[in-house]
Amino acid sequence: MKQLILIRHGKPEPGRDGEPDALRELTPAGRAALAAPSGFVHTFTQLAANAAEAGFTLSPAGAPLELWTSPAVRAQQTALEAAAALERIHQPVTAPQACEALWEQDAQAFMAALDQSDAATVIAVGHIPFMNHLTGWLTGESVSFSPGAAALILVPDLVGEGTSALISFVPGPEVEDR
Repeated sequence: MKQLILIRHGKPEPGRDGEPDALRELTPAGRAALAAPSGFVHTFTQLAANAAEAGFTLSPAGAPLELWTSPAVRAQQTALEAAAALERIHQPVTAPQACEALWEQDAQAFMAALDQSDAATVIAVGHIPFMNHLTGWLTGESVSFSPGAAALILVPDLVGEGTSALISFVPGPEVEDR
């Protein structure tokens, strides 16, 4: 059994004509919302508490959480904010690793990579609609990922549609645009 934390990237800048979508960055307000105490520190504290209620920890035996990210700039920036928050709450985490399947929104390739990972817990930072669809396929539950939202899912060794359990869903932080 693996633990999977799916995260939608934070609030991005609007797309610009002629600029590749993958180069869009987080807005300053979006990045600040993730870094605030009410952002990812709150998110991961809540996920850890819900995991404890369900009888497990986010990092079994102190093993580092494995952090994967879409190669898009906004997802990479979000992954760095997630890593910083995890360090603040003393959760060991690996450096972010690029995962093309998150950008391509390829569920089959993503699940194959998850199956090959030795990590007990994988955190994956990606995009919608992929995060919504993958959570729904794994758990049979409908969720809507706002920017910075996170879902903690228990994934069995033999994965199929509806075979995983949604343990916790934390909406993303409020972003005040100025």
